[in-house]
Formats: sequence, structure tokens, C-alpha cells
Amino acid sequence: MQKKRLGWTVLVLVAAGMSMTAAAQTGAGAAKTDASSTNAATPRRILILGDSMMQLLSHSLERELAGRPGVTATTFTSLASGLARLDVFDWLGKMRSAMSEARPDAVIVGLGTNDKQALQAEGSAVVQPGDPAWNKEYARRVGEAMDILVNGGARQVIWMELPDMRDERHQADAMEINAILRQEAKLRPAIRIFDTKSLLSRKPGTFSPYLIGRTGMPVAVREGDGIHLSRAGADLTAAKLVSEMGFADLAVKP
Repeated sequence: MQKKRLGWTVLVLVAAGMSMTAAAQTGAGAAKTDASSTNAATPRRILILGDSMMQLLSHSLERELAGRPGVTATTFTSLASGLARLDVFDWLGKMRSAMSEARPDAVIVGLGTNDKQALQAEGSAVVQPGDPAWNKEYARRVGEAMDILVNGGARQVIWMELPDMRDERHQADAMEINAILRQEAKLRPAIRIFDTKSLLSRKPGTFSPYLIGRTGMPVAVREGDGIHLSRAGADLTAAKLVSEMGFADLAVKP
């Protein structure tokens, strides 16, 4: 497997009201990995985009795809970023450039971990979470992001919902973000929302730090911050995502 680092950018997010960023350091990275395919129906060029939730997961995805001739995976992650603070990092612009450069036929997206914070709606003052104007503007941005990926030529777009969170406030934030993701995806048949809850929670809707693995022993699938995925959780999620793209030769179990 060949792997090439395309660049590194450091970001600092200073806005008040960030809800899920305490355990995440700030940064951005891009990687490109050659991998493989098993049949003509599977995607050949895969673009992986996301925030801190995607950073470890992107590595697991690259490993799952490695050794599959003819498939190229291009990754870009930016920690402590999202669609709420486009003034700090312009994800819409990055999506446009990434689609143009990578020309993917499949895209996997994981955004929203850092987004329950103040944002500036078009032509108005800054609005806070809880204000209906916040939901309207955030939904508009999610919809625009989805349109960029579909109109950019992707045949498959898989957008990850946020997994169940340990802390009550973070769980409420994740549920609201997920509702908006599903609302916008419903308007766009090309977008698939990836259900993390049934995969990573023993009881969907309730945070599970562990799952029972193949050996019957508990496997930690979440980090100690109650937000991010552990290596085992990332590997499990990557296997399921790759399977959903049409690579059906994977056993999905921790």
C-alpha cells in the first residue's frame, strides 16, 4: 500500500459555546492511499472527509481498503471544525476543491461533532443553538454540503450520523444534529445516512463504552471522553462502511 501525506494545517477554534471539543486537539491533515476493488460495482475513487470523529476512523478505512487493486482513497480531516464555524474552516469550499481534485465516485463524511455552537446565519446576527434560526441555517449548510458532493459526481455519498454520547448534554446535541442530517438526506435520494447507533450501542439511544466481541469478551469501542471512537470502534465502523459500499467480503464484528 502506498500512502502519501498531502499536507498539514493547524487550526485554532476560539469560539464560545463549543460542546464536544474538549478532548480533541486542533489540526487538519490529508492523506492519499492506493487500495483495491473486487468487482465493477464497487467504487474506485473514495473520498473520506470529516472532523475529529473521522480522524482515527479514516485510518481504519484506509487499512480496510488497502490491498484492493484499482481503488484510491483520499482523506482529509480537520479537527475542531465543522459546518457551524465556516469562518474558521470553510468546509463547503474544501468539499468543492476535494471533489474537483479527487473526482470520487464515493464519499464518506463525518461532520457535526463540534457544531452545536453559535453561528452566523445569512444576512443576520449571530444565532445560538436553541434558536429556530440556528436549526434553519445549519440545515441549509448541511443541504448545501450534500448538494456539493452529489453534484460533484459522487455516485455514493454516505454521511455518518453522530454516535450515542455518554454525557446528557452531548447526547442531546448529537440527537439534534442527527435529526437535521436525516431531514436533509431525505430530500436527496443519493445521500445515505450511516446508522452508528445500532452498530456501536448495545441499546440504540444509550451510550455503550464496550461491546461483546467474537471471543465473548468485552471490547472497548469508545474513548474515555465519551465522545470519540476507540481504535476497535473505528475498525468496526470502517468494516461496516466498506461493506456498505459494496465490498461484501468483510465480517463486521468487534
